[in-house]
Amino acid sequence: MSNHILHLHYQIVKVLGLGRSGITYLARDIDAIESPLYIVKEIQSMNNSESSPELIRAMFEATGSIFYRVGRHPQVPSIVARFEEDGHRYLVREYIEGELLSQALIPGMIWSQTQVFDFLIDLIGILCFVHSFNYIHQDINPHNIIRRDDDGRFNLIGFSTVKDLGNTALSIPANYHNSSYVPYEQEHHSPQFNSDIYAVGAIAIQSLTGNPLERDADSYEFQWQDDLKIDARLVKIIDRMVRPDYRNRYQSGFEVLADLQSFAATQLPQSKIDKFKPYLVFAGVICTLLLGTGIVKLLSAPNDRSQLSAPTIAAPKVIAPTSYTDPKWRIYTEKEMKIKYAKNWRKDDARNIITGDRVIFTIPKQSSVDKDRGNISIRVEKLTNPRITLSNYTQAAIAEIKKYYLAAKIIESSSIILANKPAKLVVYTGKDENLMPTKNLEVWTIDRGNAYIITYKAAPDRYYQYLETAMTMINSFELK
Repeated sequence: MSNHILHLHYQIVKVLGLGRSGITYLARDIDAIESPLYIVKEIQSMNNSESSPELIRAMFEATGSIFYRVGRHPQVPSIVARFEEDGHRYLVREYIEGELLSQALIPGMIWSQTQVFDFLIDLIGILCFVHSFNYIHQDINPHNIIRRDDDGRFNLIGFSTVKDLGNTALSIPANYHNSSYVPYEQEHHSPQFNSDIYAVGAIAIQSLTGNPLERDADSYEFQWQDDLKIDARLVKIIDRMVRPDYRNRYQSGFEVLADLQSFAATQLPQSKIDKFKPYLVFAGVICTLLLGTGIVKLLSAPNDRSQLSAPTIAAPKVIAPTSYTDPKWRIYTEKEMKIKYAKNWRKDDARNIITGDRVIFTIPKQSSVDKDRGNISIRVEKLTNPRITLSNYTQAAIAEIKKYYLAAKIIESSSIILANKPAKLVVYTGKDENLMPTKNLEVWTIDRGNAYIITYKAAPDRYYQYLETAMTMINSFELK
């Protein structure tokens, strides 16, 4: 198929691999000035002769949806196109220029403590994002990790065999390159979210020892801790990631990140912490959104069909607000509520009896020509029916968003905890009343006949720049 042109754009350069879900090609866009490369996946079933056209189409649609969602993470390749041609179905995704980790893990070459730390921060941050969609990667190994040439960050690929817990009928068994990265429960066809964490920990062990992985056949314990020249605290973190019984492992990526950040604060050089602060922030914010504010779905697990029983679902967690005495923050308070806000943000009284607006905190411009950077507003709506449920209010709120914003699209909708009360978090995009593209994160809860709504609004290209501050403010919100 070399040199064949698909969709009038993508010229096949070579075949990269053949897997259970189809054939992977390297291709280039013949219309682009610099001829950028892309990865083209031809979606097929494991056995076309036994699969109905409906099943193949469903697999194509499901795979495209998975690629689209996870591709929004900056360290996962984004999907570029999806099309059908001559009875075949194709997905086109970003090509990452870099080195496969399988090529970098040279036998006998041992990584330093900071190299392993960098790897863990990158991969666990990605897993927080992937798991938020109820996806289990299932095939994390050095062949599916690329170290990008331009910035040295680790990127995760290989999403063709993801287990979608929301659509288990279309899940495809992974074709493992090396079973050493696969934990016991996954070998017995009952993967958990922390099965992916196990695989990341196994790769960390391989990089620290410079040797192939050795695992006891009876206990499933890795043989690896002798003569290591790294801090015992990092050893303890990795050891907990690879516990044979998944109930004894970290139950979420958030828990791993919390311990890694604690370790970094006391063990790594300040220069290294400063250098990777943006990545810590991004991963921490993602996990705060998904777990820290109370979302339970990452801790949910399918019924376990192995010899191990399923874990108990943990109660929602809440991130404790940063101290109100922090000099970087000010306090806004009213008779029934309290929130902290960034000291350099402008606070404006926005009281409006009709809309319920109370206050707006505006992100400062850095120059007179700088465009609007966004804001956080608080609105209090008096409910006409004091018995309205959070579910009822959420339906009405989402309908209002779609009515008010042109081309509104709900990206995420999750149950969380706000001010120690059940709440809803929604992320959406659209065009506002001025036809300006915007990306918003909105959180609301109901208390004593009122709905309390906090909205973080920003231009799409500025959204992640201020998301950490926005989440810190939201987490600090209190109702008296």
